[in-house]
Amino acid sequence: MIPGQPLTILSLEDSVPDFELIREQLLSAGYTLNITRVEKETDFVTAISTTKFDTLLADFKLPGFDAFSALKLSNEICPEVPFICVSGMIGEETAAEIIKQGAVDYVLKDKLGRLPSALERALNEAKEKESRRQAEDALRESEQNFRTLADSGQTLIWAAGTDKRCNYFNRVWLEFTGHTLEQELGNSCINDIHPDDAQQRIDIYHKAFDLRDKFSAEYRLLHHSGEYLWIQENGSPRYSSTGEFLGYIGQCQDITRRKQSELELQKKNEELQKLNAEKDKFFSIIAHDLRSPFSAFLGYTQMMEEELETFTVEELQNIASTMRKSANMLFNLLENLLEWSRMQRGLNSFKPELFLLREQIEAGIELVRDATEKKKIGIYMDIPGDLLVFADPQMFESLIRNLVFNAIKFTPQGGEIKIDAKTIPGNSVQVSVKDTGIGMNNDILDKLFRMNEDTNRKGTEGEPSTGLGLIICKDFIDKLGGEIWAESEEGEGSTFYFTLPGSNEQEGKNDIRNTIAPHKTYTKIKPLKILIAEDDDTSEMLISITLKKFSKVFLKAATGSEAVEICRTNPDIDLVMMDIQMPEMDGYEATRHIRQFNSNVVIIAQTAFGKLNESETAKEAGCNEYITKPLNLDMLRKLMLKHF
Repeated sequence: MIPGQPLTILSLEDSVPDFELIREQLLSAGYTLNITRVEKETDFVTAISTTKFDTLLADFKLPGFDAFSALKLSNEICPEVPFICVSGMIGEETAAEIIKQGAVDYVLKDKLGRLPSALERALNEAKEKESRRQAEDALRESEQNFRTLADSGQTLIWAAGTDKRCNYFNRVWLEFTGHTLEQELGNSCINDIHPDDAQQRIDIYHKAFDLRDKFSAEYRLLHHSGEYLWIQENGSPRYSSTGEFLGYIGQCQDITRRKQSELELQKKNEELQKLNAEKDKFFSIIAHDLRSPFSAFLGYTQMMEEELETFTVEELQNIASTMRKSANMLFNLLENLLEWSRMQRGLNSFKPELFLLREQIEAGIELVRDATEKKKIGIYMDIPGDLLVFADPQMFESLIRNLVFNAIKFTPQGGEIKIDAKTIPGNSVQVSVKDTGIGMNNDILDKLFRMNEDTNRKGTEGEPSTGLGLIICKDFIDKLGGEIWAESEEGEGSTFYFTLPGSNEQEGKNDIRNTIAPHKTYTKIKPLKILIAEDDDTSEMLISITLKKFSKVFLKAATGSEAVEICRTNPDIDLVMMDIQMPEMDGYEATRHIRQFNSNVVIIAQTAFGKLNESETAKEAGCNEYITKPLNLDMLRKLMLKHF
């Protein structure tokens, strides 16, 4: 009711005097009235159907009509309008019943003085009722708007009551999980959270709920596709307009792409840390392990250049021996650096094949023979002659060379190295390299095969050690599909084990224990006419000195084109030592030209820049053999025997 506006009242009353008494009573109480009287049911129905009244006043008994019937019609047509029964004598039971059916109050006609207060109370109750109705309508509208908004976006939304249990999920959530609302309410969303994330999310939610705090959580939620996707969830407490705690509301975003990006970034950071560790290792080697041997090497060469005539033959031999030792160390270290560098750049090709294990190990041992003879270390093998493995031969050669050289380094004079191999379950082969050296403690053992760990320690005769060789071994074994590990005790030697794929095929039946004996004296080779195709003067001089015992005539060429012309004019040349890297025309191209007119001459390709599978390239070009610098005298002797 608007203040100052007349009250619009309908009075169902068949007595005009009683009606006037009612009107006078209300006017005297200060009300401004717009009051209408009806006495028939039809008029009553018409009035309440066409006019909005503030209050209905009804006599209890009318001809053919009564207050109960009028109340029923009022409840059906205008339930929001307060209904007051104004009557003569009415029993308590009847009064109670009419109140029960919806009347606000009843007033006896002989006590009309109570009517204004009854009307005031009825109007107040109607006002409160209307306020509640409007609030409920507003709440329903608000909830409807919220649901419409919640269902129209991409956010997964849930709501929970004061019992912590969810009582609402929006359409986006249900589409994400593939569940109906009934299924979700019955099972609880916790069942769809990844088992590894569920307890942490429960703890976060319950703690925040008890403290009425906001919370945030990340977890994996089961998508309807069967895949777990990452979710970012934010929850907040809900309150009514009066400050009453109603529960929680949460909103979730699919952050799977962000998580994938974070994981990718984390992976790249780890790779960057690895690269930094590798860079540090590389510079450590450059700064210390390469400079130290070079310092000794340069010192001795300066002494020989300036004071050669003052040295005895024995002193010169000792200097030469020391210089060769330093050169071998430098060469092995450079080989490892080059192999490691190629691996980091992904330049190592991988071509596994079946080969006899013992033959390949024997070839690898030849590369470290000088070191074993210097320290008088015996190498023994117990490997079945028919044992096959499936691996990349050149990788395997590097693997064996590094492991055996490592064993030599930490084994004192007169020690032994034993190489064993056996088949193990799973069609694999296990190889072990055991030495009688100084061994390792647990701290060193734990750091093996790791680029970012420092395992530097000198060998038994001061040989430098970077740990790079073992890291290369680990990389090769990983690529070959095997495992590598070590066992050791200080003072008791070390054993390195590795596994490789084997084969069910067997060749030969020779299972004898084999000892690698010192190299034999080779049969004398007839003097040869040799062409050295080399553009580097120092290398050319070294090759000449190395091959002088095999030669009768030396011819020299500084370019590939010159080598072709010399071969064309000297068809009786027995051997061409062909450098691959030469100006004008490289060694491979020169070989192809020579093969057009001379198919018999032996051509040995040589380079200081050896790459994996370079020997195949050399054979395809027409070379008979391929070797790397510095030249190995034993290897050359074998090649001379093979071809001459």
